[in-house]
Amino acid sequence: MSAVSRLPEALRPILATVDDSPDPVFITDRHNRIAAWNHSAEALLGYTAQEAEGACCADLMGGCDGWGNRYCSENCPLVGMAGRGEVVRHFDLRFMAKDRHLVLAEVVILQLAAPPPHHFYLMHILKPAAAPAAGSELGAAPRPAVQNARESPDARARRLSQREVEILGLIAAGRTTPEIADFLHISALTVRNHTQKILDKLEVHSKAEAVAFAFQKGIV
Repeated sequence: MSAVSRLPEALRPILATVDDSPDPVFITDRHNRIAAWNHSAEALLGYTAQEAEGACCADLMGGCDGWGNRYCSENCPLVGMAGRGEVVRHFDLRFMAKDRHLVLAEVVILQLAAPPPHHFYLMHILKPAAAPAAGSELGAAPRPAVQNARESPDARARRLSQREVEILGLIAAGRTTPEIADFLHISALTVRNHTQKILDKLEVHSKAEAVAFAFQKGIV
């Protein structure tokens, strides 16, 4: 891993061990720059270490969640969570490989503490999932959730706004209110207000009921 020598000395032994790991692994700093990229990541996504290291991970791979929401951005929610000392749970993302095909993977994040000015690095361990259908495009679900809601035969589903469908999808994915707020760059209060509107429009009494309704009607 060519970037190891540029990383804090205390982390070099840890990072050097993942170079030949069968798991695709890449490391980012707190500025969303790729600091290290192993051989398995190159095999999965097509970019060499020279091409990947130093690049912004959002620009390189443009990760989206299963509903087409852009997850990777300049204001990465993972960096915010790590900066606050919060645990980052595993999640699923769609990445764009160098040859422009979609790669689906479960992402496991390991936070690596580092001395100032670095503070921390984020190790992304990818667990590839089944390949999407041929011709799929990044961020494109087979049918957008908001379209399913608007064309639903159930009038309750048609009441939902695009933002409410987006939040309902994130709730169904197991995201907490603070995580949704970070991801959408809105306040936790705004998320709670949207959530209450979702419950009112769907005529249900809990988020669990709302998620069950959404799955039943094909909204998520």
